[in-house]
Amino acid sequence: MADRTRPAGGRRTPPLLRRLPAQLRTALVAGLAALVLAGAAAWWFQGYVYDTVYQESVQRAAEESRRLADQAVSGWKEAHGSPPGPYLQIDRTGRVVAGAGGAPDLVGLPELLPPPPPGPPRGWAVGGPSESTVRLGDVDEHDRARFHLPDGSLPSSSDGFPDKPALLAHEEAHYLAHRAVRVIARPLVIPRGKCEHPTEPDGSCRSTLYVLVPPYVAEYVSDALTLPLAAGVPAAALVVAATAWATGRRSLRPVEAIRREVAEITDSSLERRVPVPEGRDSIRALAETTNTTLDRLEDAVDRQRRFTADAAHELRSPLAALRYQLETALDHPDSIDPNEALRGALDTTRRIHGLTEDLLLLARPDRPAPHSLVDVAGLIGELASEYRYMGHPVTLASTPDQAPVRGDGRQLHRLLRNLLDNAVRHARTTVVLDVTDDGRTTTVDVHNDGTTLTPDECERVFARFTRLDEARDREAGGSGLGLAIARDIAQRHRGTLTARPSEPGPGTTFTLRVPTAAPDPGARTAANPAP
Repeated sequence: MADRTRPAGGRRTPPLLRRLPAQLRTALVAGLAALVLAGAAAWWFQGYVYDTVYQESVQRAAEESRRLADQAVSGWKEAHGSPPGPYLQIDRTGRVVAGAGGAPDLVGLPELLPPPPPGPPRGWAVGGPSESTVRLGDVDEHDRARFHLPDGSLPSSSDGFPDKPALLAHEEAHYLAHRAVRVIARPLVIPRGKCEHPTEPDGSCRSTLYVLVPPYVAEYVSDALTLPLAAGVPAAALVVAATAWATGRRSLRPVEAIRREVAEITDSSLERRVPVPEGRDSIRALAETTNTTLDRLEDAVDRQRRFTADAAHELRSPLAALRYQLETALDHPDSIDPNEALRGALDTTRRIHGLTEDLLLLARPDRPAPHSLVDVAGLIGELASEYRYMGHPVTLASTPDQAPVRGDGRQLHRLLRNLLDNAVRHARTTVVLDVTDDGRTTTVDVHNDGTTLTPDECERVFARFTRLDEARDREAGGSGLGLAIARDIAQRHRGTLTARPSEPGPGTTFTLRVPTAAPDPGARTAANPAP
């Protein structure tokens, strides 16, 4: 058996979430979403700060590399100030001319560095800088015993190490190992007499100065943001969750007010309505829809009560008459003809049975009628002939050859018969039938020349158990359900049934309109269904 609690194929909400209130689920979802978004934003921001600060370090190193290059051109005789970072000077033959910081302690660094850039223009000693990224290798530990303690750790530079600069350079090499760093390269031309190992025929030296840019500052600034971001992201998520909780709780107050009001409405207080909030949102639409539904419910209950009261009233008279007839026959068996009493009781029983059948028809749900092809023109023609045969003044003014509609032939037959019964009952001299078909709508006009109904009566006459004063005084008056049943059948066939005063002349015209159906050549049209 299919699960009626959710659509087939729908996703099932986890059991834990189903037990939580809606506002709490909303707060949890909002908090988790905020946690993810804030975490992603914090990760991006930290990376952005790292990249920005590191790029500034690279630019500063590129500027400082010019000063370092000038010192290299002088043969390192004019060296002053600290270098912008670890560096190596490599001549055109691949020989390491100079180096500082942790660069000389890195294994295979000359082979990892990019090729030398083009030399400086003629007459220039230092060329422009170029940048590239290099992933560094391991640390050269050929002199491990010199820099490492027996446990393998590096000593502190404040512990009185004899060669403090060498220790700091080795520590820096450990820091740089296996990192991807930016490298600034500047081509140099050292004039004759200032280089120990000339590489050119004129006694000068061509070499390249490589300056490594460690991410000290970028990591320091980025790490400084870790704690605030780690604390701020959950805090922001909690604030969002709390705000969502408060907002959801406040937003659902009108819904709770609607629920309380609906819970207090009973069959004796159907006039009550739920409060409508001022905001133009879905909750206001819900409240308005609820009030509209309550309006329909109140109207349906009122109609049901009136219907029940009218049905009881209509059934009371024939039942009382039947009881009177039977009691009279029993109390006076000598003076009452049994056959006559039984015939009277049978007539009364037939009236009660017909009234009961009408009530059952009106009590059925408003289901659409079947879609058989029915010829309304044929039905009208046969009914007109039948009523003329019974002596009623029925005239057929005009009718097309066929007027096919989709529906139930029995119901349409009863609709038209009810209209004719009503017209014959109220006509003075004649009843006129007129059938037209414009290709989209089939229209049936039933005119009687009796008393002209007022506009208010033209609508009231379709109410259940409605009999106008003239009909109540006549022995042939109906049950007051015929026109109500006729309109109900018309609506089931997606049509309309209305009444209007006849112009010119006295009387009233009842008009039935139903959609015309295209004839089906292969189908048989029902024209005379059994009533």
